[in-house]
Amino acid sequence: MTEQLHLADIVGVHGVKGWVKIRAYVEDLKLFTQLDDVILSPGGNGGGGESRTVEIVEVKPQGKGLIALVKGVNDRTMAEALRGWMIEIPATQLPPAEAGVFYWRDLVGLTVFCQHKDREVLLGKVLRLVETGANDVLVVGPTADSVEDKETLIPWVPDDVIVAVDLQQGTIKVDWYLDD
Repeated sequence: MTEQLHLADIVGVHGVKGWVKIRAYVEDLKLFTQLDDVILSPGGNGGGGESRTVEIVEVKPQGKGLIALVKGVNDRTMAEALRGWMIEIPATQLPPAEAGVFYWRDLVGLTVFCQHKDREVLLGKVLRLVETGANDVLVVGPTADSVEDKETLIPWVPDDVIVAVDLQQGTIKVDWYLDD
């Protein structure tokens, strides 16, 4: 089975014409309307149902959130039935990242190294990324061979803190300090 990427959750309804409120996990809202094979999956709503391919007609801001119109969902009752569902796409549909830009999912699991006293040392592996107001943060977990025995938080600041990312080698090199 192809890996599915979770783009958004349907968290409610808006109005009487079938619009749904969504919590999006992507910045580029065009992904919803420009990609083929957008999939609605039941998620954890407990309501059952089977995943199906749909067309997202439009996504737009509404108040502090976003709303979306799914083709064929024409009234509030139909929209309410989708509460708790997920909007996904096959990973193969994701456009390639531009040079120097990385998808978070590609960074998770990479090994992180830093320079310390004229030698390169292992900090651990990327467990996840966290979005903050100022910049994103790598959460690096310890490994059997790492110099740290606890999680390390490293700000994602390219060319300053993040020195190099090599997806082929599975490594990230950072300019970071270690507690002595």
